[in-house]
Amino acid sequence: GEILFQNGDVQQIYSPLDYFLMSFPLEQMRLCLEETNKQLRLQRKRETTVTELYKLYGIMILITRFETTSRARLWSTVSQNKYIPAVKLGMMTGMPRQRFDDLWSALRWSRQPKDRPDGMRHSEHRWMLVDDMVEIFNQHCEEHFIPSECICADESISRWYGLGGIWINIGLPMYVAIDHKPENGCEIQNSACGRSGVMLRLKLVKEAEDEESHLQEGADDLPHGTSILKYLVLPWAQTERVVCADSYFASVTTAEVLMGLGFKFIGVVKTATKRFPMKYLSDLDLTEG
Repeated sequence: GEILFQNGDVQQIYSPLDYFLMSFPLEQMRLCLEETNKQLRLQRKRETTVTELYKLYGIMILITRFETTSRARLWSTVSQNKYIPAVKLGMMTGMPRQRFDDLWSALRWSRQPKDRPDGMRHSEHRWMLVDDMVEIFNQHCEEHFIPSECICADESISRWYGLGGIWINIGLPMYVAIDHKPENGCEIQNSACGRSGVMLRLKLVKEAEDEESHLQEGADDLPHGTSILKYLVLPWAQTERVVCADSYFASVTTAEVLMGLGFKFIGVVKTATKRFPMKYLSDLDLTEG
């Protein structure tokens, strides 16, 4: 229920856990609990609770701090190296390895029907594994975080390991259009507060068509990059904030649309040069002032 904003916590009264709880939507936790318990019941395993799910998330974050050849070794009480003590994650957290594995196999973030509805593509059905989570996150940030005077938009990637790919109909679909990020993962278009770095809004790149239509006009007669950027910053329209974006989003049309929405815009024009006064600016002598 807290509203977070720039310089709003100067007294430093919040712990890292407090920030996590304020940033993680309660509605998402309820949905995760409901869907995970459905899977546990199907597996005839003991149902979980909100408290246990929070502990699970904490262990998942803690695991990222260790280098190991297998997850099971983190629960071992015998060290694999005489110079490095055993992690003993079960003793440290109070969660046995078998219970972690049960929860891990049953963990769900969104609603997805077991059987794919008629007329729905495989990829569309698989994206339902995270669709609800993205929508809830976007709504939560819009209602509970007030960004600084600068909003930045960019592309990022959430890397994953394991099942999934363009050759298999299981897990999340695999599509990455970022040339310098060839590994498996999910490409994300996002906006973030320019000062704190807090992510504000997400849009998943789900299909190759999303990338190929970058310079094509969409249903709103806007270039694709402009439409995406408009979606990413729209909740903060008419606030005179400065929007910064790279060449994927930038164009003369983007500048005009954002100015009409009450924003200021800074962007690099590299490919979308239509209506850009390139000849005039290349001949213009810049003076100190």
